[in-house]
Amino acid sequence: MNQFADFLRRLSGTQKVLIGTVTIAVFIGVMALVNVVSKPSYGVLFSNLNEQDASKIVQVLKEKTVPFMLDDNGKTILVPKDKLYELRLDMASAGLPNSSIIGYEIFDRTNLGISDFVQKINYRRALEGELARTILILNEVEGVRVHIVTPEKALFKEDEKQTTASVVLKLKSGKPLKREAAQGISHLVASSVEGLDASNVTILDTRGNVLSETNKSNSLAGMTSTQYELQQKVESYLAHKAQAMMDGALGMGNSIVQVNAELDFRQVERNQEQYDSENPSIRSEQTTEEKTIIRDSLPPSTRSNSVTNYEISKTVEHIVENVGNIKRLSVAAIVNDKAVTKEVGGVKNTEYKGRTADEMSRLTEIVKSSVGFNPTRNDDISVVNMPFDTMNEQLLITEEQTPQQWNDIAVKVVLILAMGAAIFIIRSLLNRLKFKVIEPEDVMWGNKISGELGQGSPQSKRLHLPNMEDEVPIEVVMKAERRNQIQEYVKKQPDEASRLIKVWLSEEV
Repeated sequence: MNQFADFLRRLSGTQKVLIGTVTIAVFIGVMALVNVVSKPSYGVLFSNLNEQDASKIVQVLKEKTVPFMLDDNGKTILVPKDKLYELRLDMASAGLPNSSIIGYEIFDRTNLGISDFVQKINYRRALEGELARTILILNEVEGVRVHIVTPEKALFKEDEKQTTASVVLKLKSGKPLKREAAQGISHLVASSVEGLDASNVTILDTRGNVLSETNKSNSLAGMTSTQYELQQKVESYLAHKAQAMMDGALGMGNSIVQVNAELDFRQVERNQEQYDSENPSIRSEQTTEEKTIIRDSLPPSTRSNSVTNYEISKTVEHIVENVGNIKRLSVAAIVNDKAVTKEVGGVKNTEYKGRTADEMSRLTEIVKSSVGFNPTRNDDISVVNMPFDTMNEQLLITEEQTPQQWNDIAVKVVLILAMGAAIFIIRSLLNRLKFKVIEPEDVMWGNKISGELGQGSPQSKRLHLPNMEDEVPIEVVMKAERRNQIQEYVKKQPDEASRLIKVWLSEEV
């Protein structure tokens, strides 16, 4: 305690305030950490609840005196993890949540005397609820409502109306529904309802935006959209094949390949009949024999007549041509000049030279083979050698990457400034905590007091120490203390000190 009190006395007011502030901050941090660690860990009991289910579940938790927390505007209820599964079983036994979506459990209750009309309504409600539960499994969907319209059957087929359905989705924030997911929901609903086509399913979000395909697959607009997508896929596939071959031969970034494909989307059905007049076939043959008796003793005379009917062979073919055949290809490729590295005076320089006709011919053959060149379709392929403008590409890349580079530079500057500030604060604290030497009234030198130096003592000197306000390093204090001890030893034992000096001198020689 005395040392601690002495340490406090040697500190200045600023140092005391700083140490006190740091101590209080550390104490508050430790208390906050203990408070966080001591809190129980919570887990999600139920989520995406409506107001009725949430209020019933909260009432049950209050009756059981179970701590809980509400999140997501009251739609999510959190409870301690050690009681999570037990509470879920208790809520399930109580039939909670029960008012969110009604499914096939509507038929668990047996109602005698129910009419056929009410039975159909209940079946439709159950089917809509089950579909809503299935759609809620998607990560992007927060809420959903499904409506199914099943018209009555008509006497004549042309008078019948098609079954339709509509789905309203409440999407989670920041998670838009992809086109593939919307098509998947349409096919899911269509496959679950008898007589429903996927084109008759309309999907909306809570903002009124139509997410499903508005054009039917067999309509002109739908066919045009599908044909354009197919054309893009064919062009991308062929361009990727040719680009991969060129990159393997020339290296990455030394070629650009683009493909334009004209597809034939005509639906052609042909009936073809072919006759072979050179090889007729026998259709029928008839032979007639006549016998005439001349005399009884003579054998009768016989005459035969044969009739043969021939028919020319015929071949009948019903040909249906494929839709989307390639009608014509146009391929354009640009090849960069060849880089040649030369060393002049120990310095390497890179020069670009045009490629030879032989190289361009081989590259053209590579492109032809990769895209499936067919001269009978009047395909056109053009492979041109020209230098790439690398400077403009570099400037473009720099301009495009400028915002990201500035962000990286800003982060690095902030980190450097933070490290510099931390080093400055630590160094200032260390400088403030250096030891201070208090100057005594009289300093002993040898066996005399510096204030009363003996006469004729050439070795007597006055030791000038700094004032109390000046800061003296600890090395200076230790050096002065060793000097005093050596002088004291020489005065008390001069013989031993002289022998020791002689030994040192002999060792140095």
